[in-house]
Amino acid sequence: MLDGPFWDLVDENADYEKVEQAFLDMCAPLGVHTISCIELRAPTHSSPVFLGRMFGKRDGDYLTRYRKEELVEHDVVAQHAKETAQGFYWDDLKPKAITRKQQDVFSIACEHGFSDGYLSPFYGVGGRMGFTGFFGSKLCNDPVTGRLLNFAGKEFYRYAFQKAAIESIDGAEPVIVLTSRQKEVLYWISKGKTDWEMSRLLNIAVPTVNRHVEMAKERIGVRSRAEAVHFALTNNLIMQG
Repeated sequence: MLDGPFWDLVDENADYEKVEQAFLDMCAPLGVHTISCIELRAPTHSSPVFLGRMFGKRDGDYLTRYRKEELVEHDVVAQHAKETAQGFYWDDLKPKAITRKQQDVFSIACEHGFSDGYLSPFYGVGGRMGFTGFFGSKLCNDPVTGRLLNFAGKEFYRYAFQKAAIESIDGAEPVIVLTSRQKEVLYWISKGKTDWEMSRLLNIAVPTVNRHVEMAKERIGVRSRAEAVHFALTNNLIMQG
């Protein structure tokens, strides 16, 4: 795990997607299927951030819900990450979830397929703080695996913030990642379909259609469906044909 394409790509400051895939490929043999990069504290509001990025077999619906419901206020894992520089398995923190809301954070994570995980905290300059999280039902819970993930997680996090800072200076737009379902609903909206019609086309409930639309709007950062569709079309996130 201490050699391979990931380390070369990080040194080259390569594109996010290439580094992410190489990172995931490197960690997969340890039972990891999803990796996240979360910022918990930044020095100033104007600081370039790399916030809420999740990649792997799961999409970002959990992370969107996590932010929308402000679960961080009741997340004992996130609070513990602020207090230690050492990596840790989040199962070890479950006994500290005393209140109903604290327990709900674990329950909601489980609903989205996250029942096992390892977190590698990162402390940067100017008070910046966050972590790289590794998730997988077959994640090995042993000291050696933990040390490897902790080391690799800190390197990935350092790369992520350096990359974000460079893109901020260059004036680049932040990367917008939509799930396949979110792209589908925006595509059908562009074709004039109603929520009911989309529910029939996609074989999902109408409230579920609306939820995907709202999450897509939130990720893009717009208020209306028309704005979301316009953004998706102009940025080639959905087909125009």
